[in-house]
This record gives sequence, C-alpha cells and structure tokens, in this order.
Amino acid sequence: MPELMLKRLGWATAGYGIVQAIRFGSNLVLTRILAPDLFGVMILLTTLRVGIELFTDIGIAQNVVSSKNAEDPRFYNTAWTLQILRGILLALLTFVLVPVFRSYYDDPRLSFVLPFMAAFFILTGGTSIGLPLAVKRLATHRTATFEVVSTLLGTVALILSSWLSPDILGLVIGNVLASCMPTILSYFILRDLRYSPMIDRTYAFEIIGFGKWVFVSSVVFFLSSNLDRLVLAKYVSFAALGVYGIARSLADVFASFSVKLGSELVFPSVAASDARGAELQRRLAHRRGQFVFASAAAIGSFVAVSDVLVSFLYDSRYHGAAVLLPWVCLSAWMMILNTLNENVMLGLGAPKFSAFGSVAKLAGLLVLLPLALQSYGIVAAGAALVAAECLRYACLSIGQARHGIGFARQDVLATLILLGTAFVLRAAMFQAGLGAPAHQLFLMHRL
Repeated sequence: MPELMLKRLGWATAGYGIVQAIRFGSNLVLTRILAPDLFGVMILLTTLRVGIELFTDIGIAQNVVSSKNAEDPRFYNTAWTLQILRGILLALLTFVLVPVFRSYYDDPRLSFVLPFMAAFFILTGGTSIGLPLAVKRLATHRTATFEVVSTLLGTVALILSSWLSPDILGLVIGNVLASCMPTILSYFILRDLRYSPMIDRTYAFEIIGFGKWVFVSSVVFFLSSNLDRLVLAKYVSFAALGVYGIARSLADVFASFSVKLGSELVFPSVAASDARGAELQRRLAHRRGQFVFASAAAIGSFVAVSDVLVSFLYDSRYHGAAVLLPWVCLSAWMMILNTLNENVMLGLGAPKFSAFGSVAKLAGLLVLLPLALQSYGIVAAGAALVAAECLRYACLSIGQARHGIGFARQDVLATLILLGTAFVLRAAMFQAGLGAPAHQLFLMHRL
C-alpha cells in the first residue's frame, strides 16, 4: 500500500510539474507579446467566470468521488446531465449579468469581453464525468496524462492566437480555444463509460443533498480567494492588476499543487479509509510531514530569490511583481496548509468546517483588505491574505480537533523552516552582492 501511494504521488507530482512548466513558459511568452493591462482584463474575466460557476456549484464532481454509487451508469449519467444543464443555465445567466459588471467596472473593453464567458460555461458543462471517476479510482496516471496533454494543446492555441492578434481579441479567442481542449480530451480518460442524457430522481436528490454544504463552501471560498482581485480591479488600473496577477500566478504554483494533492489523493484516500481519530492521524502524519517540510523549504528558497528571478525573467513592465511576492508567497503557504486540512475534513464527511473556514477568511478580508490598501497600497493585499488565511486555519483546526486529529505542531515547525530558509538564503545572497538585505524581505514597499 505505501508503495502504491508513492507511485500515485509520483504520477501526480510529475504531471503537476510538467503542467506548471508549460504554464510558466506560456506566461513568459505572453508577457513579451501582451501589455500588463491586457493581463488585468483577463484576470477580471477569469475571476468573474469562476465566481459565477462556484455560485451555482452543487458538488457534482465531489459527489462522484465520494458516492458509493458513482460507478452505476444511472448515477454518472445523471451527474453528467445535471452538469450540462447547469452549463447552459450559466451561459444564459451571463447575458443578464453583463450590464451589471460593465457598469460597475466602467471599462469599454468589457462590453466585448464579458459575453465570451458564455462559451466557457458551455464547454465546462460539457466535460466528461470521466475525470472525477478517474480521481475516485485513484487513477493518477490517467488524470496526470490528461492534464499535461490538454494544457500543452491549450497553451499552443493561446500563444498562437495572441501572436497573430496581440490585443484583447486574440487573448479572448485564445482562451476559448484553450478551454475546448480539456472538454474534448476528458472523454478519452476512461473508455468504459457509456453516456446517455437522463435524470434519475433518487440519484439527483443524492447529488443535490450532498451539494448543499459544497455550495455554501464554494460560494464563500470563491469570495475569500478572489476578493482581492475583484476589489483591486475596481480601485487600481488594469496594468497594476496585471502585475499583481503575475505575482499571484508565481506564488500559486505552490498552492495549486496542494489543491491537486488534496483533491486527488488526500480526499479520496480518507473517504475510502475506515480509520478515524488517532489512527487516521498516525497514517497521515508521516507523508503529510514530508510534503509540508519540503514545500516550506521550496517556498522559503523562492522568496529569497524572488526579486532577482523576476528582474531576470520579465521585462521592466512587470518588475513590480517582485515587491509583492514575499507576502503573496506567505499567503500561498497558509493556503497549502488549509487545503490539506480541508480535504481531510471532506474525507471525514464534514464539509461544513470548510464553509466555516472560508467564512472566517472572507470576514477577515472584508475588514483587512480596505485598511491595507489605504495604508500601504496594493502590496498590502498580500499581507491581508496571510491574516485571513490564518483565520481559516483556526476554523479548520477546530474541526479537526473535534474529530480527534490535528497537525498544528507540524505546521508551526514547517512555517519556521520556511522563514528560516528565506532569511538565511537571502542573507547569503546579499553577501554575494545579489538582492536586497534580508531584513527588507517583508517590508511594505508602496508601488
């Protein structure tokens, strides 16, 4: 069993690494083709699209992973049909909301960009149920291959479109083409599925019943994860938002892997296990510790070299991202810990604590983000995210304690490793004539 888990982790890690390398390469190419304000517009478009999706999330994929009936054709066809219907409804809802968003953000380009969200919803709704079923079967070799191939083809389409038309039209069309790839390829993940539109009332009620807490959690999770982007899009230029987006995308490389690890390994493994309390903690502690300690050292090293790396990789239009990265990376670190804890709670059948944690994070952002922006500008948005993630961590820790588990000592030690690595490596770099002094790592520089 440990060997099998290591093999699955290897597939997940390799797939994730390749995907992130492709995305990073795409990011570097696009920053040389497109201006920062175009990135800002696309960040807003993506944020609004994800928000509308999550505001109608009934946990179809999560239900497929957790349900004992998921392999029944009547179940997965019901889930697939509900997903398609939801995509169509979201596409129609888009045209109702376009005037609202256009009026609030007051940018003429949005009149052209926003209607394209309907295409994303149709494509997402038409995705195969094979992906969550593969996750349920812990077929990480299939999910990893799917993600690599779909990302590679989508990236080629996005870059080619942007190169041929280096403006908002090229970027939007490229993103639509890129979204077609995972929808088409998802039907090749599992070949044993037979699709037929149908709705079984029993299974439909099961899916919707499971989804009530997922819905609450998804809505609040979206707001708590994207409030910074939504607020910044209103109060700063799209160029500044584009620079902030570059910093977030670099830091989110680390956090995204924890999301993948949690959803594809931790959640289904805990859900399939009969261990609870101290026995479950014993089974998780060693592998979890290896992951968080390695992640802490990696993030700490990245924080130390972040300004040198940004100045080397990006042109001068994007150098402001270096000032944002230390705080944004620290918020990504807290998100890693929270994501691991959250997936344990989902596996234990207690999704309400995920919702409580996201509510706490959202409340923190609503209070702290405006104060931070007034005091130190856009740089302080990262610090506000760190504080809000700490509130989320506290809620999830309470939930875990009620189930007889907890990883606070492990997490505190890992955080100290992160900070120690960042300061020691930065001090060594400064002595070698690279970068700023170590004590300036987390200073609030106003952009």
